[in-house]
Amino acid sequence: MIHKTRGIVLNHTRYGDSSAIVHVYTSMFGMQSYMANRVFGKRKKSNGLLLQPLNVLEMEVYHHSNKEIHRIKEFRPVRPLLRIPYSQTRRAQAFLITEILSRGLRGEGKNQYLFEFLDQSVEFMDGDHSGMENYHIWFLFNLTRYLGLFPHNNFSDAYSRFDIKEGCFVSGEPSHPYFLDKEESGWLASLFHIELGQLADIAENITRRRQLLNSIVLFYEFHHQEIGKIRSLDVLKELFSGLV
Repeated sequence: MIHKTRGIVLNHTRYGDSSAIVHVYTSMFGMQSYMANRVFGKRKKSNGLLLQPLNVLEMEVYHHSNKEIHRIKEFRPVRPLLRIPYSQTRRAQAFLITEILSRGLRGEGKNQYLFEFLDQSVEFMDGDHSGMENYHIWFLFNLTRYLGLFPHNNFSDAYSRFDIKEGCFVSGEPSHPYFLDKEESGWLASLFHIELGQLADIAENITRRRQLLNSIVLFYEFHHQEIGKIRSLDVLKELFSGLV
């Protein structure tokens, strides 16, 4: 049966000379894999470009509940990406974000609230806003709300150290090394209150940005069983030392 659905492309793998297997988070079916035929080559070159990460597509798909890989009949962009593919900062952020989404959404079913958050987040990420060097930190922190991982917001003078393993602020130093000191915990606590118009307030320098990002990624690795070790973080540190 043919269905119409929106989908957010996370990644794709070339299959043969002209086809691809595309991993997409859809509004109707959740996380799915699709075979897209005849998308590469001289005649269909532009279609292959639409399969780049974070493109939001309107799709007509053949869906069968007993299959692992379905098939795309037609697809077209909801809105063309204007900045993400052409900005060094946003390409680096997209590289990290899509790795975490690809792992974190594995097996994730339909979740309209999650899909709308991702759709709106991609649209914002592709826009012209200040403080975008901190956007990936805001996004990853707030994504935890939709994955059931959101840290406990109990920061206070008495509970001033964030225990990454427990996902909450504690009164003293834990017996393990996976916690933030008081200053770093204060940085993390501020994320509970920062909105998109305040991105520049998240981190004003690379040291603070990197510490926050390392802490959030480690939090994911502890609390989401599908995440595992995030490989792209080390790659980004080498390639884009001023951004992550």
